[in-house]
Amino acid sequence: MTAHAAPQEVPPRVSVVIPNFNTAHWLPGAIASVLAQRFRDFELVVLDNGSTDDSAAVVARYDDPRVSFRVNERNIGFFGSVRKGCLTARGEFVLVIGSDDILDPGFLEAAVAFLDAEPGCAMVHGPAAWIDPQGRRFGTSDRSWARVTQGTAAMPAIFSKGFCFSSMVMRTAAIRATGPFDEAFDALVDVWLFARMCLEGDVGYLDSILCEYRIHPDAMSMPLYRSNDMFHRQLAVARRIFAWPEAVANGASAHLPEAETHCARVAIEVLHMSRADGYRRWFANLAAILREVPSVTLRPATWLRIGFGLLPHRAIAAMAAWRSRRAIAREGGGTASA
Repeated sequence: MTAHAAPQEVPPRVSVVIPNFNTAHWLPGAIASVLAQRFRDFELVVLDNGSTDDSAAVVARYDDPRVSFRVNERNIGFFGSVRKGCLTARGEFVLVIGSDDILDPGFLEAAVAFLDAEPGCAMVHGPAAWIDPQGRRFGTSDRSWARVTQGTAAMPAIFSKGFCFSSMVMRTAAIRATGPFDEAFDALVDVWLFARMCLEGDVGYLDSILCEYRIHPDAMSMPLYRSNDMFHRQLAVARRIFAWPEAVANGASAHLPEAETHCARVAIEVLHMSRADGYRRWFANLAAILREVPSVTLRPATWLRIGFGLLPHRAIAAMAAWRSRRAIAREGGGTASA
């Protein structure tokens, strides 16, 4: 089902895709931030997986021919929506953003200008401000990326530096040149896309915070971190990526041990989340991490995190709340869209 006007005859330069499932409470913020862009030549497609909330009514409020609401015939999940959005996009560039994320009004303008100036880059991305459910900033993603990183070098940086999917503006032609989407990546389809872009060209970086990434208990990734499933998925994805024939041929596969260590480092940093399920779950998760990547024990921070995880759960929760309040105060609680 498609709402609003028929597609424009002249393809837009940018296709913005928002995968959605029962996030009507967040959706207005994401849509409004796209429609507020100073760069106007875009289409905005909300791909809905059969929501049972008011998502359709939310999108119907926007009387803009660039906006469409498409309901998938069945729930194809996040992976399926990303794949469908990328393969049906009419724009020269594609951006997939979370339904709970916010773009600065100058984001598309800066991204398109960058890609026009750097034809050798298959994509450009940038740092994101982390915001809580109330929209208050409490931190930012890694900002150590170079303005342009050669594709081979960018592959290990996926794990060592990280990235924000909602800030990735990709060339549509580069996506379609990579071949079929690999369903084995599932919820980590963003990692697959980033890695494939590294094989198609260089990776650009906008060193300005023009995106806000919302972190909240209902986010898709939270249960995965708590169960340690995210660690297992990330590790499997890293091993899969660096085994690609192209990665072996260009030498990127030599960085697999480094990527594995970073996967374990992140898992150790969020290990305390599993204490909500008791010590048994925490010890099981820790044992799994150390069994897969024993080299992570060489980092002093690992032992500090292990000690933190041994505290009573109430103490952990209190310390986490205190750190959150301090981070929000340090950031001033501002927003990129303000």
